Amino acid sequence: MVSSEFGGALLAVNAIGTSGASIPAAMSLPDGYQRCSTIIEQFHHALDDASAEPGQVSKEVLLKVLHQLDCSWTLQRLDVVLNHCGACAGLKIDYGKFVQWLFHATSFSEYPVKKGSEKQRARFLREQWEPFQQEVQALLERTKARSAKGFSLHEIMPSNAILRSLMETCAALTTAWHGRANFSYVYEMFMDMAECDGHSAYLFQDIPQQRSDDGFVRVLDAGARKRLYTGSKSKAANQSTVLVGRLPQTTGESHIDNLQLPLLMRRHESLFLKVGHRIQQFLVRALRWKQKRILQKTGDPAAVKQTALKLQQDGEDSLALRLLAEHGSLLESYGQVPADVRGQADQFIADCLAPAQAELDEELDAFLQHCRKHPGRAYKSRVEHKLLLFKAFRSPDVRVLWRSEVESFTQHRYLAATWVRRVPLYLHDDTQLLVLRPAGAEECSRFRKNVFAYAESHGLGQSGGGWTDIYNPGSLMYELGSLLCVDEGAKLPNHFVVDIEKIVRDCMLLCPDDDALPGEVLHDAGQNPIVASSIGNTQHTQISKASVEEFPLMMQQQSPRWCGRLAAFLDIVQVGTSEDAFFVSAHTQQPDSKPLLEFFIQLRLDYMKAFGRSVDFNCTCHASTRGGFYVTLAPVACMRKIKVAAGQGCLGSDMDYLNPDSGDTVTKLGLPVATVDCSQGKGNVLCVTRELWERCLEGRALLSRLYDFNRKPGALAIAQHMLEKMLE
Repeated sequence: MVSSEFGGALLAVNAIGTSGASIPAAMSLPDGYQRCSTIIEQFHHALDDASAEPGQVSKEVLLKVLHQLDCSWTLQRLDVVLNHCGACAGLKIDYGKFVQWLFHATSFSEYPVKKGSEKQRARFLREQWEPFQQEVQALLERTKARSAKGFSLHEIMPSNAILRSLMETCAALTTAWHGRANFSYVYEMFMDMAECDGHSAYLFQDIPQQRSDDGFVRVLDAGARKRLYTGSKSKAANQSTVLVGRLPQTTGESHIDNLQLPLLMRRHESLFLKVGHRIQQFLVRALRWKQKRILQKTGDPAAVKQTALKLQQDGEDSLALRLLAEHGSLLESYGQVPADVRGQADQFIADCLAPAQAELDEELDAFLQHCRKHPGRAYKSRVEHKLLLFKAFRSPDVRVLWRSEVESFTQHRYLAATWVRRVPLYLHDDTQLLVLRPAGAEECSRFRKNVFAYAESHGLGQSGGGWTDIYNPGSLMYELGSLLCVDEGAKLPNHFVVDIEKIVRDCMLLCPDDDALPGEVLHDAGQNPIVASSIGNTQHTQISKASVEEFPLMMQQQSPRWCGRLAAFLDIVQVGTSEDAFFVSAHTQQPDSKPLLEFFIQLRLDYMKAFGRSVDFNCTCHASTRGGFYVTLAPVACMRKIKVAAGQGCLGSDMDYLNPDSGDTVTKLGLPVATVDCSQGKGNVLCVTRELWERCLEGRALLSRLYDFNRKPGALAIAQHMLEKMLE
């Protein structure tokens, strides 16, 4: 039975048809989209039952259904309506178009599925989301299996092409469900995969941790973290240094700039990589062939390990047999070959492939070194850069490789999401205001795992770095990537450039709205101040899995006031006892709105104009389980690490932290932590000794002292003036 509310809408159309008045472009939806969706679904079912051809119905059948709702409907009146709605094609009527026209067609089709009827929601989950989850889960299981079997490190993670496809599918599905795309689910699964990639020094859950009684602080054992990290480095030191069939995993201007791959190589390096890899694969196939021969002789291929062990006991021995006994299956990867055998094989391959090298042209050699050290930046000028790139193509001693063939050799996988900047990104250098990125610039956030995690699902959100992932593999723009330097301005520094919009965008890209899909969780994002950022040359945000409720300080309110222009509650949250120990907070449903971004960016510029480079910022964005986001900006002193007399610094060292404005130091105040950054500033602190551990468990009181130590004198007045101006 179709709802009477649908009949009410038809009565209105019937009246128009009777009077001969003009038909409106569309009828307005009844109040409540979900109720309307249910009504329309019922009407569709009624027509489906009455029609022999799905999606189409005869005029007579449609009239019969309408007549059941309202007996005054006639064929003449129906003709008037159909002539205006454009749903009639010959003798058949497209009743989907008819219903869309009746209920504001274009806007109806754009409503998210989660606002639809229960049947629509269940169908979407069953037919689209759950199969996608199964696909991603299968990838995770295969990744774990490759890691457990000892595959080569660059073979463990899914390829960039597969990850790119997952992101595209996830974007389409989450847009359909929420009305906007987010990659929360894929990011979480990617973090699980990345724990198997051979780079992760430890798992976050391996670090001892404890919450303060008031819930404001989570203390992590930094000593255990350091021991785990040191252990991972000692293991890595045992690896072969001969680069055959694999890439150096470091390049670029910083330790994390290695997402820019070395596409320009000397000829012998290219031989080592590509030909060396083929020889390695030949060795794998040869050993695998021998293993099959061994199993054929025994006649019991199911009991591989037992068969191999029995043959060894009988006195047989070979590398193929030893690998059968060790792995219990046929060889699948060169990484499964014993390290000593790989070392000997790699050295032999290198000796055979090493050609007599001609001395490279001095200018071309300088160009090659520049492309390795500064990928994405033009050499001298863009014109000269391209001329030398052509020269490299012609040189017999240099090889230009396609990105799609090189990226299969890197361990550094990432998820890429593109977005368009709404407000300019500024740099204030004490003398002038520079625009680093204009509004309308295409940006790219590349999410990768932080291998030294101090939070759940701890990742980095890196910027474009000179090229973007908007291009498809196979295109020249993708394959030559950073060699073309198409967007050198996207190679941004991390110090003195607080990218508020990127922080907000990264958070939103990894957070669903309310009514999340299965597997979706909330994340926060932030950018560390200079003193807490060891990498200054490459812009990056810190990402972690957490809602704002898990770190209550970030959702505290003092005197929130609604600002209609910004569609946000603005507040100055006093954290410490000093008036300048605070952060500015905005609670909003749309943290990426242009007015709100302009507000925070102007506030930052006001501070830079007042204090120059003697002020720094801790900027974060957090999602709430109750809906909406909290954007925070804390102006802090430009803290410094200083040398002191041996034994008089932090933990008896010769290093201390100084607030140059107040003259206070960490040791003077007896603080267990030093900086307000996107981890410790929210209450996620690292601690080394048991004594300091107990101090950290003071909770909210500790954060008060920490913000007092990091305060920037005179900061409050600027924030108050800005808020009063916005709230006028």
